Amino acid sequence: MENAEFGLEQYPYTNFDELRLAPKFAAECLGVSQQTLVLLEKEHDLQIDRVLRGTVPVRGYSLDDIFRIAAIRRDSGHIKGFPRPITISTYVQKGGTAKTTSSCNLGIMFSLAGFKTLIIDNDQQADVSSMMGYDPDLTAEELVDLGIPGDRAVTGHIGNLMRVGNMYQPMELSEVIRKPFGEFGPHLIPAEDSLDDMDIVLRNANGSDFRYSIFFEQARSGKLPHCDFSKYDVIIMDNAPSGSMLSRNSMVAADFLICPIRMDKFSFRALSRLAYKLGEFAKDFDRSPEIIAVPTMYIRNRPRIQANLDRLKNLFPGKVTESPLYLSEDYSKSLEDGLPLALWRAGGENSLGAMRNVFGEVVTRIRELLEPSK
Repeated sequence: MENAEFGLEQYPYTNFDELRLAPKFAAECLGVSQQTLVLLEKEHDLQIDRVLRGTVPVRGYSLDDIFRIAAIRRDSGHIKGFPRPITISTYVQKGGTAKTTSSCNLGIMFSLAGFKTLIIDNDQQADVSSMMGYDPDLTAEELVDLGIPGDRAVTGHIGNLMRVGNMYQPMELSEVIRKPFGEFGPHLIPAEDSLDDMDIVLRNANGSDFRYSIFFEQARSGKLPHCDFSKYDVIIMDNAPSGSMLSRNSMVAADFLICPIRMDKFSFRALSRLAYKLGEFAKDFDRSPEIIAVPTMYIRNRPRIQANLDRLKNLFPGKVTESPLYLSEDYSKSLEDGLPLALWRAGGENSLGAMRNVFGEVVTRIRELLEPSK
């Protein structure tokens, strides 16, 4: 489900501004009927472009239109927010489990649900950045030479914003942040290979395990003039499978840990080690994120796969989503078209439908934990 598993060496350039989505798919993305979509447009005087379907002009929604409507629904009270901002880290110490796929698509779906969302690429391989249309390897000038807008280049990462040590040039959030789908879509703090040195920076810092936690608290409370996170409802971080200080910091800072798990014993072992590590965190730091395990690479009607899923649920009762992510070529096909699955209209029930189901369960689980019944 991730690019490495399908041998994708690069992500094609797609001009997100030029994309137009049909009313049916736009409504599905937002979880509303087409009739509700039309009413929202009239109520808020939204001007939607018309595109030709054959010889008939029909409404064609830009990505900015869709995310703008999601924000309107949230501001109008049609969508209930969380009682407080949350931080999510996507992690398990095992490669090829769909961590990046989950981070990217769930982050987009949070925005489609009206949450103001920030995705942080916390992996020097920068796959989330690439999935969202940015090139971590080429300069702006090199991209322009290839006919790609220079603003698809990465100019900074979380290390430039945290200003810990003197390894990185201090930068403003406005210099680093990327908004691939417009102001109302998910925002991105991208990554590139120099982020690898952040491991050294964190190890040499005072309170090395808490640097992300301190940074997020200060950025959210307006204490960092150069980096204001106060408007974000959800921060979601993608991590490398290695147990680096970056990953450790993201786990300590997280309220929720989303753990995509393949249905094999090696992934189970990785999750078991992680659960033990979180238990040690709880002892050391008096806090630990809540695990939400997501079964991935699931194949129907395979007794061994089903047995492994049952075993996973027994090992981690109440922490495994009922909906799995199925093994599907749609993940690679959407990237070949230059789009994350969440915005790819050709996605099927076993891919896009399954991801939407998982997102619904994640939101429900977060609400249950943040809003316990009285």
